[in-house]
Amino acid sequence: IIFTVEGVLSDSECEHFKKIATKGMQRSMVSGFDKERNKRGLLDDRRTSSHCWVSHSHDQITKEVGNRISELVQVPLSHAESYQVIHYDETEEYQPHFDTFDPSEYEYVDYLENGGQRIITALAYLNDVEQGGETSFPTIDKVVKPKKGKIVVFHDCYKGTDKPHPDSFHGGLPVIKGDKWAFNLWFRKDTRINKI
Repeated sequence: IIFTVEGVLSDSECEHFKKIATKGMQRSMVSGFDKERNKRGLLDDRRTSSHCWVSHSHDQITKEVGNRISELVQVPLSHAESYQVIHYDETEEYQPHFDTFDPSEYEYVDYLENGGQRIITALAYLNDVEQGGETSFPTIDKVVKPKKGKIVVFHDCYKGTDKPHPDSFHGGLPVIKGDKWAFNLWFRKDTRINKI
């Protein structure tokens, strides 16, 4: 269900993603519906990072990296959400969670309409973290240390289904020293239309 590959992104590609995302960074949210703001996305103390969405077609580099990851996971890039570039300062984290949407919850129905369920997560590390910032899979007692250019891929659902896989429960451990840059590339079951 989980595998890592080193050197998927070059140093210059990692730096490129950080550069193009820096100006658009904002506080990260979790999936859900904020009734007070009448908008999707909730602020939650379990997720304290910042993020920026970047289109696959932003430029030649983002296109090439997207195609490379698509080939690695064997799912068309047309099924992927835009890149979510994420940044964690010291002490910031994302506590354990699932990347999937619960179809029985009304607030997640909208998330599933465009492309269906998330079936694969590809998480690419854009820098080396001095200390902390590992990706933890507590259900299976596995920890992945960030390394610039490395990617961790895991199946969010049982293969060929929309049913979330319990071993995909994961989190970003707090950064103890330095900072952490990465991006998520979530692949859906079906083709989707990205607004970014």
